[in-house]
Amino acid sequence: MLARELYPGARYRPTAAHVFIALLARKGLLHMLFTQNIDCLERAAGVPADRIVEAHGSFASQRCIECKVEFEGGKMREFVAKGEVPRCEVEGCGGLVKPDIVFFGEALPRAFFELSDRAKEADLILVMGTSLQVHPFAGLPNMADEDVPRVLFNLERVGSFGTQADDVMVLGDCDEGIRKLADELGWREELETAWRELVGEEEVERQMQGAKKRVAALHDEVSKLAEEVEEVLHIDDKEGGQEAEKTEAQGTPPASPGEKPEAAVESPQDDTSPPKADGQDHVEQGDKVDGTDDSAKKAVL
Repeated sequence: MLARELYPGARYRPTAAHVFIALLARKGLLHMLFTQNIDCLERAAGVPADRIVEAHGSFASQRCIECKVEFEGGKMREFVAKGEVPRCEVEGCGGLVKPDIVFFGEALPRAFFELSDRAKEADLILVMGTSLQVHPFAGLPNMADEDVPRVLFNLERVGSFGTQADDVMVLGDCDEGIRKLADELGWREELETAWRELVGEEEVERQMQGAKKRVAALHDEVSKLAEEVEEVLHIDDKEGGQEAEKTEAQGTPPASPGEKPEAAVESPQDDTSPPKADGQDHVEQGDKVDGTDDSAKKAVL
């Protein structure tokens, strides 16, 4: 069963990024966390439930799909562990029980629409590890005022990031980006200690090795793309050279009897440089984020 693999605590454990969010909450800086994750890892890291909006639902609760009565969590875990499908225990019902996860075509939880305005109240927006392609969730970062700094921790630029003066993009492994921010805030030791105590050294090593593999795979992909581009450029150069040789071999056609040959005149080369494209200002990876400013009181993720 897929549920057995995804069930909280079964296989996946919180990362440094999850623990960082919990630190924000502990320090009174987390205004609200919006997440598309269904695995409850934010809860496992210590983020208070009243600060979490799980836009696509989660394994935190489950209920009968017929009578909608909630099913006890401990019993649900037992059924998942055995690979069996639980059924409602309400007399006369017996309907199937499923986690409160939003399936395709289902409406998002009411809490998402009731609390999404919290993004407008933030002093800082942090976005971590997302494609920002699924709406309405993807529109959350755009709800903040334009003068509110937005920081993206992601493998690539997504959404409208890079279009506002105070956008910061830390591109690369999400956990490593969070560690950079923790360094600037002076929280690195606290973050690492809390993470290691939560997941244990064996899990720490597993996650670190996984991060190295992801970085290596990304480098391989970039190298392969560069090789493909170079190959295409060489093909274009080769074809251009062959065309020039063919033209030179053909030479200038002979003039008709009694007709003077026309002189070949080359058009003057346009040595003017092409106009530069207007680029939008953005902050590149590695630019420092000053997290010690007391004015940044609330963060929405």
